[in-house]
Amino acid sequence: MNRRKRFAAVVALVVAAAMPAACALNEGNGEPGAPSGAAATTLRIGTTTDVANFNPLQSLSKTDNWILNAMYPHLLRIDGNAQKVPELATKYEYRDGGKKAVFTLRDDFVWSDGKPVTSADVKYSAEMIMKHQLGNVAAKLTWVDGIETPDDTTVEFDLSRVYTPFAEGVGFWMPVVPKHVFEQAGDVSEFANDSNWVGAGAYILKTATPGQRYVMKRNDKYPYAPQGGAKVETVEYRVYPDVNTMQLALRNGDIDLMGTPVPASAVASFQNDDKIKLQEVGSLGFAHITYNVGNEHLAKQKVRQALSMVVDTQSIIKTVLQGEAQPMTGPISPTFAEYDNTGLKPYPFDPTGARKLLEEAGYSDGNGDGKLDDLKLEMVCDQSNPNLTRVAQVVREDAAEAGIELTASCVERNTFLSRTKSGDYDIDVSQWAVFDNPMDQLRSTYLSSNPGGINYNLVKDDKLDELINDAAGTGDRAQLVTKVKEIDAYVHDQALLTPLYVEKIRFAYDASKFTGFQPSPSDLLGMVTGFSLSQVKPADG
Repeated sequence: MNRRKRFAAVVALVVAAAMPAACALNEGNGEPGAPSGAAATTLRIGTTTDVANFNPLQSLSKTDNWILNAMYPHLLRIDGNAQKVPELATKYEYRDGGKKAVFTLRDDFVWSDGKPVTSADVKYSAEMIMKHQLGNVAAKLTWVDGIETPDDTTVEFDLSRVYTPFAEGVGFWMPVVPKHVFEQAGDVSEFANDSNWVGAGAYILKTATPGQRYVMKRNDKYPYAPQGGAKVETVEYRVYPDVNTMQLALRNGDIDLMGTPVPASAVASFQNDDKIKLQEVGSLGFAHITYNVGNEHLAKQKVRQALSMVVDTQSIIKTVLQGEAQPMTGPISPTFAEYDNTGLKPYPFDPTGARKLLEEAGYSDGNGDGKLDDLKLEMVCDQSNPNLTRVAQVVREDAAEAGIELTASCVERNTFLSRTKSGDYDIDVSQWAVFDNPMDQLRSTYLSSNPGGINYNLVKDDKLDELINDAAGTGDRAQLVTKVKEIDAYVHDQALLTPLYVEKIRFAYDASKFTGFQPSPSDLLGMVTGFSLSQVKPADG
């Protein structure tokens, strides 16, 4: 049977979940940049996915995020050490016993049409997300009762209850859009934002040719660019049909950077190329198999547990990932060592035991063909991830030994995202890119009342909701850790997902042409955040 690759030495990350009294943030490396006199230099980045949505308040696709995050500022960004540092905000603090979160903004961010970025833009962005329940950020704004802007550089979020990770979660995840542009569109949830872009980030999109390229131009007003401005004038994303074609384009010099991580199978070949440098980054996500409990079969706990017993995680890591990954047991990544419930035991790889469990649940093989009657399920996966396409095939083969008939449907990424978001699937084989703290993760993925979250299980479990809501308001660090581990154990027992691994992430770029990248953890952020791109310079410069 085929198996996987990689390993995972992950960034050691300690999440400051306890409520801070006043958290001043580390300052960034760049100084406010004057209009640049840099020569016309183009950095070409490969991708396998088109932009699906140009509206940053709605977007979910990876390529969307790469481009939109470079255009629209966030209050905070995450640095190479997985620490939250300033972007639009200089600091935040809690007041009123934790029920008011106050952000202080920089005064030197300017929209590309010349208007200043102010607290009104932050308030508008948050209010539109709440009004239309847009994306995952809506879940993080659940307990906001009101937003005040006493001046142009102060934003105050009034909360109905204490939620310790609020400021870092909203600060990191929420894009800020220009109010004066977006409010003219009327219903923001229907606004395509597909031309005449106005941004305040490091680069502004100028042209989009689906299936071919997306061209961004340097924003000379970006305050975190090095003294004198960013050295790369143009960033061009080029679209390739698959990862293999993209790898060839890098070797041939047609692109300068692969936006997606290098598959483990290609690492050795790049290591032998004098031009190509491999940059390792930490992981804030993990690969997993998620079960849609809206399916009549997957609604049964024993069926989900049986499916967990036909996933040979150790073999997957050894073969598909070539040993370069760290296994997981519960839904909290070992990256968050303090919160990871190490007392949990993984489901054993035992197809025979899985079949017995299914027979106890009422399934049988009436015609003797080795397959349990009526137990046919579809696994969907993202075809742009070569590791997970192999995982899907391996799991399909192993499930057959237990009498479970699985169909692997690996589809184009935007189609995959659309299906998982809408619940149009049975089993989802995928990879979370970024979870920046365990409490936000659990609320986003399992809280049934969480509008705009990523509860792709479609689970509605009163006990689970109670556990999550209770933990969310816990300010004491030790108590919070204990409660997160209790939720971890409950999700594991319910087998709402089968965690797979935390993988080692490497990006490849042509070091003979460019240097100076400032990578961030995860395959979602990697080398291509706006801040990182603004620091890049020609290798000979």
